[in-house]
Amino acid sequence: MTLRLNGSTSGYTEIDAPAVAGSNTLVLPTGNGTVRQTLMTDGAGALSFVNDAGAFYYRLNSDLAGANVNTAQSVFGVGVTLAASTVYGFDAVYTFTKSAGATSHTIGLGYGGTASLNNIMWRGEGMADNNALPFARTNTTSSLFASISSSNLVVTDARASAASSATFRIFGTVSINAGGTFIPQYTLSAAPGGAYSTVAGSYIRFVPIGTAGSNSSQGTWS
Repeated sequence: MTLRLNGSTSGYTEIDAPAVAGSNTLVLPTGNGTVRQTLMTDGAGALSFVNDAGAFYYRLNSDLAGANVNTAQSVFGVGVTLAASTVYGFDAVYTFTKSAGATSHTIGLGYGGTASLNNIMWRGEGMADNNALPFARTNTTSSLFASISSSNLVVTDARASAASSATFRIFGTVSINAGGTFIPQYTLSAAPGGAYSTVAGSYIRFVPIGTAGSNSSQGTWS
């Protein structure tokens, strides 16, 4: 049997049962849900809106100028809003560059925002060079780093060159307690005398992978 809904001016939308339909009842939820939510069944016919498991992605299309300061700055100029009681995986590549200012400083990475965290684990690697972009791995300082805190972590040695660039590859997971914004940040230990810019093509991606409070998974595990 087919249920047909006619358009107000033309055409129609049909919902058709399978040939061997069995006896199934699907109960729609009240309301319309929120942005990026999708319908999920509880296995007994009750449908509810849940967060879409698709990725949240942000990529810079042009360089983003920072400030000549020694306080936390947003890597991308924006933060993502993450849902309460949800675990996310994330990965990112940041590249920073500057061409002025020779005051010695280090670069640190961390996360800010209004979301409260149950826990976080992230790690990565970086490469820094006392030259303008592009640069290869000659006369560079490379590093590996890992953290279980959102607080700033110093990830370079002291740098005192006017022309300076650094690239970081980062990945990890974060468990959100109360939902809110989550903002990738960098902090310079001293104002260098010239600001860094986050270079076009830098990106970050978040993927929801489960509900907070227990081991998280996507797919069938046994």
